[in-house]
Amino acid sequence: MLGYGSEWFAIFRKVYRQRVSLSDIWIIPEYCFVTQGYTVGIASSDSERSLFPRCFFNSCCLTSCARVTRIIIHSNAAMCYGTIVLVALLFTTATRAASTQTPEQLHLAYTGDTTTMSIAWYTKDKMSTPVVEYGPGSGSATPLTQTVVPNSDQPVQYLKNYGYHYEAIMTGLTSGEAYSYRIGNENSTDTWTTVYTFKAAPGVDDSFSVSMYGDMGWLGSHERPMIITVDGLEKNWTAVPSRAVIEDLKNKGEIDFVWHLGDIAYADDAYAHSPLSMSYETVYNGFMNWFQNVSATMPYMVSPGNHESECHSPDCLIDLHGFGLKLNNFTAFNTRWHMPSASSDGVQNMWYSFDHGPVHFVGMNSETDFPGAEEQGTGDSHDKHLPAGFFGRDGQYLQWLEADLAKAQANRATRPWIVACSHRPFREVAGNGVSEMFAKYGVDMYFAGHSHSYSRSMPVADGIVDRACQQESASPHYHAANGTVNIVVGGAGCDEMQDAAYLFSESPEVNAQRIADMHDAMAPNNSQAFFTRAVATGVLQVVNKSALYWKLISSHSGEILDDLWITK
Repeated sequence: MLGYGSEWFAIFRKVYRQRVSLSDIWIIPEYCFVTQGYTVGIASSDSERSLFPRCFFNSCCLTSCARVTRIIIHSNAAMCYGTIVLVALLFTTATRAASTQTPEQLHLAYTGDTTTMSIAWYTKDKMSTPVVEYGPGSGSATPLTQTVVPNSDQPVQYLKNYGYHYEAIMTGLTSGEAYSYRIGNENSTDTWTTVYTFKAAPGVDDSFSVSMYGDMGWLGSHERPMIITVDGLEKNWTAVPSRAVIEDLKNKGEIDFVWHLGDIAYADDAYAHSPLSMSYETVYNGFMNWFQNVSATMPYMVSPGNHESECHSPDCLIDLHGFGLKLNNFTAFNTRWHMPSASSDGVQNMWYSFDHGPVHFVGMNSETDFPGAEEQGTGDSHDKHLPAGFFGRDGQYLQWLEADLAKAQANRATRPWIVACSHRPFREVAGNGVSEMFAKYGVDMYFAGHSHSYSRSMPVADGIVDRACQQESASPHYHAANGTVNIVVGGAGCDEMQDAAYLFSESPEVNAQRIADMHDAMAPNNSQAFFTRAVATGVLQVVNKSALYWKLISSHSGEILDDLWITK
């Protein structure tokens, strides 16, 4: 175990050639994390000499860092490949003061226009002269010759003393090309982010892959122990393996963007981890920093889930005007994220659509603005003091959905695939004529979360299952299907899902009772083809205009648990 004595202090001071007081040597908890304004780097004890002068050594904390001026010793021998680790934190006292304007939580999003890309971020204090510098090319040496400033209504602060949120639109992009960017205060030297690289949206004939999952929390119960475990809250849970799988897919170039199908971070459950503190924003910030090295390099698309509707921390319930009403009705969700509603006649992040390669994607609203919607009127707690919904006029959402699907159907020659996504399984959104719309306009696939498990259906239209489309092949293969394949992929890991390192997945017959126990809500009647409660995420590969390939990946083992080909 590393000591905290003067010998280590002398080594660090010598190597960094700076005056560091003993008070600048901290001990951190037994897990790797990124705190607001800091970036973490790690080295194992058997490679100590690589510690200097670099500050980032492996992907344990999934981040990168810039200038190292504070030092923290971490002595948990169980973390990061089972060896003792050293952790270096950045920023001197002077730099820390300036760093409150350094952007964090960077996240890209498609705009519906292949020549543009949305970039959004957060700062603790309001930036003085925020600007995004970008240019074509990949890597830190890329000339960043173009600039854009945040939108005129930016920044937004929805909760006093809890930071500022920004968005800017990078324009003039070429489909499929790489671009690099950084964000900071103009004419500043100490508020700039590192340089990140992303790829512009593909052309209509290009293939691509998207990571699909719902219901992912921040870290797990080992890192954030549960204090309250009632009303569906689990003592043992984790999202860390799923996060690692997505990181691996990104590093291998196997995904081009992410779609989080609602229930993002579970910030409303923050009270279960820290009942006596206002930690809603802490959790949301933590999650978005946790994912920054993914979301800063590829779009992170989102759908609204019930856990986005409001805050349940004691401060929110006691101080309605100070916290509760500031965080009700999807406020944090609609401020932090920026989906392409403006280009598709949608509303905020609640419903939208966009064309992408040979696919028309529809981001449906499963939570509000239709008869029977669970969050219409009140949020997830159904507390009348925390109103929710009514984002559009009466009937607007359903009218928009039909018009959007009709337009997509008319454009099949150019974009033959229609894929719809929302938070809740199809049975919970199929009413009010939606099931008939799916059949009429030929929606090919529907993805959802909410149920903390996985389910895949046969193609089904208006309750009729198309079994004749199934082909003889090593993997399930539906050809020229008449109906929608419904997939629930809501088992990414959250504090309302017990961590099951085991899994069970058998035939539909064996799983019949288990599916019934899950309220038979994941797929239309008698259409279930596969079911598992394994912690897992999935990848949809759009191969071309006539083929889609879907696979479910175990977060614990990395093996493919289920896969499917759909061809036209």
